Amino acid sequence: MSPSDLRTDLPLTLLWGDADVHKERALARLVEAWLDESEREFGLVRLDGRRDGLEGIINEMTAGSLMAPRRLLVVRDIAALSNSEQKALAGRLGSLPAGVAIVMIAEKEESGGYRPRCPVAADLRKAVEAGGQVLQMQAPHPRAMPGWVATEMQRLGKTIDRAAAQELCEIVGSDIDRLLREVEKISLYVGDRDEVTVEDVHAVSIPVSEENIFELMDAIGRKDAATALSMLDGVLPEGCDTGEYFRFLAMVQRQIRLIWQARFMRQCRVPPEQLADPPEQVASRLPTQHNFPDLVAKRRQSAREYTEQAARFSDGQLARGLDRIYQADLQLKGAGGRLDPRTVMELLIADLCR
Repeated sequence: MSPSDLRTDLPLTLLWGDADVHKERALARLVEAWLDESEREFGLVRLDGRRDGLEGIINEMTAGSLMAPRRLLVVRDIAALSNSEQKALAGRLGSLPAGVAIVMIAEKEESGGYRPRCPVAADLRKAVEAGGQVLQMQAPHPRAMPGWVATEMQRLGKTIDRAAAQELCEIVGSDIDRLLREVEKISLYVGDRDEVTVEDVHAVSIPVSEENIFELMDAIGRKDAATALSMLDGVLPEGCDTGEYFRFLAMVQRQIRLIWQARFMRQCRVPPEQLADPPEQVASRLPTQHNFPDLVAKRRQSAREYTEQAARFSDGQLARGLDRIYQADLQLKGAGGRLDPRTVMELLIADLCR
């Protein structure tokens, strides 16, 4: 199913894929269709799979409210629940109380260039399909990106010619969410002018290649703080918005999780030829998100890179690293001090590379 297939009359919806902008627009349509504006104060319940867990979600599903006869539960990061928790949740969806709808959102996965796969466990996915809809929110094909940019510019009351739209796509790459932020920045930059030119694109958008990002991640994996910090300007240029910092932080978390999985498989003495398909007793203990065997299956050279990086970290260092990433996330959200986002990232890199 595609974003255009969204139905607003179903009680269960699962949104996943690499286009957060489409997820948010779909969510807005569902909220508008399910709840009148006057009902949203009590009827719109926002949850997080990582923060609230299975118990919190089920409690909200079953809780009644005199103030809200109709309720819409929005559960973000649903794939943070373990497979067993997702299976337990799936078993409860068939008896959803009348007047309650649930929208589950899976966070964007770093696909690494291969065909994307829904990160939600099969039991939960099938339960949603049985009573509702599962929608993959996917970015347009690269050839269609310039046309998508032109459409988004029209939403903002601007026009952009094909050459300028193509140039913007080449600079920004295939990340549709970052592309939309660039479109919005360029629209503000041109002010009262109606037409966006190639010169406007060059003035606002700074090239940031995926290669630079992954080189920086590798530098963190090697504990090469000097190289990682020197590359930060190219990945998080001055003036970038907070969303860019959260995206970067998600990639750092992905890197540490992959290194930890590589270390675990090394400790289990999984031979190199089995890294893409480890024994069941090993595979069952690996996460479904950012899965190391899946990465190796698509990019064989990753096995050696991550195995070498895993030798540089202890289990304790990796555990502290994930906790440090969590603290950085809180700091970006305004908790735990008033450090600016750039300083938060610099301190995080320095800590991870110790």
